[in-house]
Amino acid sequence: MYQQTNKPAPSRGGRQLVVSLPVKLPPFIRRASNILAIVAITHFASQLLSREGIAFSPGIAASYSAPDALYLLDRARPYVEDAEAFATRVIDIAADLDVPPEWLMAVMYAESKFDPGIANYKGSGAVGLIQFMPSTALDLGTSSERLQRMKATQQLEYVYEYLQRVARRSGPYESLTDLYLGILFPKARGQDYCYTLFAKPSTSYTQNSGLDEDKDGRVTVSDVDKHLRGLFPEAYVAGMEQSSRRVQ
Repeated sequence: MYQQTNKPAPSRGGRQLVVSLPVKLPPFIRRASNILAIVAITHFASQLLSREGIAFSPGIAASYSAPDALYLLDRARPYVEDAEAFATRVIDIAADLDVPPEWLMAVMYAESKFDPGIANYKGSGAVGLIQFMPSTALDLGTSSERLQRMKATQQLEYVYEYLQRVARRSGPYESLTDLYLGILFPKARGQDYCYTLFAKPSTSYTQNSGLDEDKDGRVTVSDVDKHLRGLFPEAYVAGMEQSSRRVQ
């Protein structure tokens, strides 16, 4: 996104010409602008559809009076021993992290489809709901083997502890993409959309090549953002009003 600035140019025929020069804005201003734009578009869509008598419910301020209404819970049920207990704990964790529960459900589905015992099929060694690496498991006081034996609701406590640590180190989560980056590649949090996480030729790129949306041999923050927006449109817009208030 560029801001236009006006600079006087030499006069021609008694008139002063104005030349517009592009000035690149800092990344945090561009992110704030993107958030505000999405909020504005969502509000406009809501108003437009309501005038037509159509209900509009993007999940931005979802209130889960009943845990069984939790986003993607139907996908979790085959792997969760007690769906209501799992949903209740997800909602509590999301509240403590100050993120919408849709975000937390989306990132777990993206990483494991909610299977707490799953191991990365490309051989990275990652396991569980958010694909804990062996070193991460040890840092959290457990192991890959113990995590795989846990029930989903038990493993949620390690999901919570990990995400809390990341937030303490580098600040609150501002979007679904930001939360996912906290799991996938924490150093990419707060970086520009062109920031590269993985690139050819490397094992890490091969293991994450599904995120390379434009197939240019690099996985960038922009690729991750597009990937999540396509998979989880409702979760992507959830909480945008909250994020815009943080930026202001």
